[in-house]
Amino acid sequence: MLQNYHSTLAADELLLKANTLALWSYENVATGSSINDTVPSIRVAEISGQECLEVWQLSEDVVADGVEENCTWRRSKNFQFITITAPLSEQDDFEQVTYSVYQQMLKFVEQSPQTEFLRFWNYIPHINHGNGDRENYKRFCNGRLLAFTEHKLLDQQFPAASAVGHYSDGITVCALTTCVAPTHHANPRQVDAFNYPRQYGPSSPSFARATTAKVGDKRLCFISGTASILGHDSVHHGDLRLQLYTTNDNILYLLQNTGFTRSSIGTLRVYLRDRADYRECKRIVEELYPDTLAIYTHADICRSDLLVEIECFCISE
Repeated sequence: MLQNYHSTLAADELLLKANTLALWSYENVATGSSINDTVPSIRVAEISGQECLEVWQLSEDVVADGVEENCTWRRSKNFQFITITAPLSEQDDFEQVTYSVYQQMLKFVEQSPQTEFLRFWNYIPHINHGNGDRENYKRFCNGRLLAFTEHKLLDQQFPAASAVGHYSDGITVCALTTCVAPTHHANPRQVDAFNYPRQYGPSSPSFARATTAKVGDKRLCFISGTASILGHDSVHHGDLRLQLYTTNDNILYLLQNTGFTRSSIGTLRVYLRDRADYRECKRIVEELYPDTLAIYTHADICRSDLLVEIECFCISE
């Protein structure tokens, strides 16, 4: 079965394990050039001072890996992890680069044994730069939706996803797929992202609030990047504590709607806009999730008025 945890072992040592599906290296962790092709280098910084890698590991062995048309991938019987990194700077066409990356990703997955999307992760340079419809995040959403539309993915087929910003150039998109048909879920407290009104850009964000699937004898739940949003409005501007509590309420509603519980949460990834908020954020997150493994990263959130975003990986019988 799929597990997510943190390790202080070297990346090449972890990759020697036949059941390692994926590793995440953050920008303040040295990975070494010999493994750059197999370890996605995530351009957000881990801010707790831990020298660790994030590991996705299986109860089954990885049976194949490779690089094909810019897609770096590792595959087992039940799961596949794919990463694409492409050059992208402020002067480039965000919509076109995103469209190209997603076209490559979708084409590769359609031809693979595991064609069902469980989760996307998107790391976008300077996500909040630009005014109005020229904001980088909105241009990213345009390119992503165009690729989804051309590959005939409908709103109700969009999986869980996160999209956060980093402070250098280049876009990284990661995806987790499986061979089992998943279920995608809404949150009754929030408007579906793909139904947001026009004020959020020409193309609404293309993701579900959560995605679940039963693989083997376990149920998995991937909760998208979740923030202080009610309906479609950001709430509690400038107040980290209240934004965290609202985010927690949204997560609890998703757990209830998907048949999971708080104790089902295996890991959290916390994206924090301001490094100075780290200690207070960590204190509140540990109060809300005392027995849950969390990693804290420095990253811009897709809306400039949001201070924090949390995603979850959950597992149950």
